[in-house]
Amino acid sequence: MSSETLQTDVLIIGNGVSGLLLQYVLEHRGISSMLLSKKNIKSNLPLAETIPPTTLELLEELNALDFFEKYATKTYGYQSKWNSDYIVDESFFIKNKFGYGLKIDKKKVLNIIEQNASNILSVNEISKVQFNEKENKVKVQKINNDIVDISASLLVDATGRKRHFLKQANSKSIDYDDTLAFLCYLPKTGPDLKYGFFTEVISNDCWGTVSDLNETTRIITLHTSKNNEFHKVFKQFEHWRKLLNNTTLLQFCLPDKGNFKVYGKQANSSISSKIISNNIIGIGDAALAFDPISSHGISNAIYTVKEAAMAIEEYLNHNQESLVKYEQKLYAIFNEYLKQKEKLYQVIH
Repeated sequence: MSSETLQTDVLIIGNGVSGLLLQYVLEHRGISSMLLSKKNIKSNLPLAETIPPTTLELLEELNALDFFEKYATKTYGYQSKWNSDYIVDESFFIKNKFGYGLKIDKKKVLNIIEQNASNILSVNEISKVQFNEKENKVKVQKINNDIVDISASLLVDATGRKRHFLKQANSKSIDYDDTLAFLCYLPKTGPDLKYGFFTEVISNDCWGTVSDLNETTRIITLHTSKNNEFHKVFKQFEHWRKLLNNTTLLQFCLPDKGNFKVYGKQANSSISSKIISNNIIGIGDAALAFDPISSHGISNAIYTVKEAAMAIEEYLNHNQESLVKYEQKLYAIFNEYLKQKEKLYQVIH
């Protein structure tokens, strides 16, 4: 087992959209950076994620739009039955510069961003982190078990709700709800979806979505809260027909026969008590995570990359206030999101 020492200005941990995209952006701005990609034993579930027109403008600014368009289909809106007795049609045709959104193949998008970025180090384990005002030190074990000591002026946490670096720096996760998501991959059946996506209120503490993943498969996701005493029922597909019995459209997207595996995951709104701490900066869900009702997940990752890249560049040019301003901006955005979220939830509570 050998050991080596590396030096970089910015060290990013996390190989999701926010981490890989930031690594790509920093490299193309000539900023010394490196990304730690931790070996993932569990394979990520394929998701049909939609990027709205406003986010396409951000990607264009970052010179990364081509990566997302390469493995995507255009979508022109969505439909919902949320605060109305009727299905509401939300069109993208007149939205800003782009009159369409993108429904992406997230796994393929991540692969192409990774192929276009360098200085990515695959690791088994991050064994030690030492924080310092001027220089942070991180000890990692590579895939071949060699030990690497990395020194970096700035650490970037892109590990999602895990908040690997931020939690070690005593930054706590502040949760604002207990939303859970239960998703199931089903054969495409029932009515055609105008835009390939539909969301509907199910009851006073539950809502659901159906999204076309490809020509043969749909994803139905049911959302509820840990406060719902029956939330464990959502884990079994055999109960879904009864759960959706009174819905306008969702019930007709379930196959008449068969039993299917349901995947449960945490999907709550949360924010880090310190988005910057000890020369650490959080991006994506590590900074602030929205519940799925907002449909802001991937847009949040891209937006925070744009803002963080500017803040990091200024910080490395000796503007110490740039990171503070970045944090203040994200707190303001999250507070506004909470206000809008509460208004929307009042419809079903």
